[in-house]
Amino acid sequence: MTVHRILLCGDGLSARMALAALARHLPPSIAILWARAGDQRGSDLFYGNVTGPSAYAFNLTAGLDERRLTLDSTTAFSWGTRYADWGAGRSWMQSFALPFPVIDGVQFHHYLASAGADSIDPFVAGLQAARRGVFVHPPRAGANGAPHPLSRAEYGYQFDAQDYARLFDVPDRVERIGGAVASVEAADGRIAGVTMDDGRVVIADLYVDASGPEAQLLAALAGDRPSGRAIAIATSDLPADDQAPLRTVRVTSSGWESDTPLKGRTRRTVVGAVGEVAGTKATLGRRSLAWAGNCVGVGQAAGVVEPLTPAPMLLLERDIERLLALIPVTGGMAVEAAEYNRRFAEDYDHAALFQQAMFQAGGLPDGPYWQAARAEAVPERLERKLTMFERRGVLVAYDLEPFHPEDWLILHMGMGRRPARYDPLADRAERAQVTPFLSKMARTIEQGVATLPPARVYRAQLEQYLRKAAS
Repeated sequence: MTVHRILLCGDGLSARMALAALARHLPPSIAILWARAGDQRGSDLFYGNVTGPSAYAFNLTAGLDERRLTLDSTTAFSWGTRYADWGAGRSWMQSFALPFPVIDGVQFHHYLASAGADSIDPFVAGLQAARRGVFVHPPRAGANGAPHPLSRAEYGYQFDAQDYARLFDVPDRVERIGGAVASVEAADGRIAGVTMDDGRVVIADLYVDASGPEAQLLAALAGDRPSGRAIAIATSDLPADDQAPLRTVRVTSSGWESDTPLKGRTRRTVVGAVGEVAGTKATLGRRSLAWAGNCVGVGQAAGVVEPLTPAPMLLLERDIERLLALIPVTGGMAVEAAEYNRRFAEDYDHAALFQQAMFQAGGLPDGPYWQAARAEAVPERLERKLTMFERRGVLVAYDLEPFHPEDWLILHMGMGRRPARYDPLADRAERAQVTPFLSKMARTIEQGVATLPPARVYRAQLEQYLRKAAS
């Protein structure tokens, strides 16, 4: 049996992103049906307010370019997230960046250690630009053809979930199914049909569940539910229009709060333990199977991630890309399901390592949220990452992690972790060579960033240019 019909269930950010991508890439011979299920505005808050750099490429594959994003939404550009007073007065900027240079076979941070440099901050262009509140699209080369000081910087987006979802057009080829889902009929480990509240039964070959944590379709086949910490989230808007290109996260006694500058306002998000924060509730964690039978879950239907980092959006993008790569060509989907589930579990668990590493620190509060976060068992893979960095400066990396070695390096150093020993091969370079090299690199970045315009000014100029180009 060939796959001819796909039914997607959901009406939030994940549904619209998935529909846009599927409709753009699947051949016309595959019909796409859309059952809008429930109000997901509350659960969509758990996607957070910041994407990673991968959003640019993903959006293009889904038919969304930066012209529309800039002119038709409140989305702002982002160099990353500043974590303020994250225990014992610890603060750092978790900036996006391309890999740091490897010089003569030795990773960059070993030269920092050999030279006695205690901070990586001067060598991260996006971090320096974020501190100044300036932004431009990172040029790859300067006027003289040499690498531009920002050439190794990367950027993401700061967004409001509802506003962002609206940008993903649902093409006319998608057949809209009115009404709400009343029940899901399952037999022999597969979905046999979906009954709508008007009595209609919709039958498809493949069912895509983008209905949020309730997983209206997937729950009929994969009965287990996430069993992690329960948290609550609430948001409000503050008047502001500086469009600062960074999100700021602060520790609170009940959890944490973030301020995310957007065009025309700042979105404040408060996250904490259920009972201490009045808002939308969710249980963190993933299902054991994201693809069961003929149903595949994307986004929160498969797992809910705390929006402490860009992880929720990174994982949602990967879910959709993975689905596109594994669309079954026959009714027998066991091979595709097994590979989808393997990669889903790896992606989710590796993203969880990065987030959990942020709680491996002293000086954090002792309320219910923090107690629950610290009570989680530390996986052996995270233990290995922390131990190898602190002992030898080794950045342990697993296959296709959502967070890259440069992300881990910035996190380790931002949280105060330092290697007890560095790679002895770094000593092949004389100190008299290393110190001037590092000084010049830091000075070049500082001078380059000093010439950049404030993010708000750059956005206004970009909008003016785009409108003029379109007229």
